Amino acid sequence: MATVPGPYLFDTSAEGWLARNRSADIESWLDWYLAHHRITVSSVTVTERIRGYSVLWHRSTPQARLGIESARRAYLSNLADVVPMDSAIAIVSGEVMGLLPDPPSPPRRSHRSAETRHDRLARWRFDTIIAATALVIGLPLLHNNGVDFEAIALAITAYPERFPGLGRLDLVACSEIPFGRTQVPA
Repeated sequence: MATVPGPYLFDTSAEGWLARNRSADIESWLDWYLAHHRITVSSVTVTERIRGYSVLWHRSTPQARLGIESARRAYLSNLADVVPMDSAIAIVSGEVMGLLPDPPSPPRRSHRSAETRHDRLARWRFDTIIAATALVIGLPLLHNNGVDFEAIALAITAYPERFPGLGRLDLVACSEIPFGRTQVPA
């Protein structure tokens, strides 16, 4: 399947995947992407990232905290386009949450502990807001979290009358990006 070269709304999982999987091909793709597009994220992605830094900081030794705080500051100083949650995004995400009240994926393990039901529901709600953001602003959603986002896309497709004029949610998994291949400008 041919993947459009962007622009994308980057999900938190895509940011994390790209940060963990640094190779020459990925670096080249990021250079190409940034030459043609700005990185766009939902305000929820910023919330999730800052929460992650905070959790790590609180659970770390005093020696490790300096590095975590440095990474947090670097993230904040390099923020690109952040899409705030507005009434259209709130309405669409509320519809999705009503259609899919329970997360489709199992609990995750993160930060050395099992995800609680409360955390799992919060993650699920954040994912619905991020998906609603992509749908409302009309950008494909770049993610590494297929199960949750595919369920959201299916719900939107199954009930188009609940999402008038918005079309479908376009999902692009990080694994679908043609890293190492020549990009064609959009």
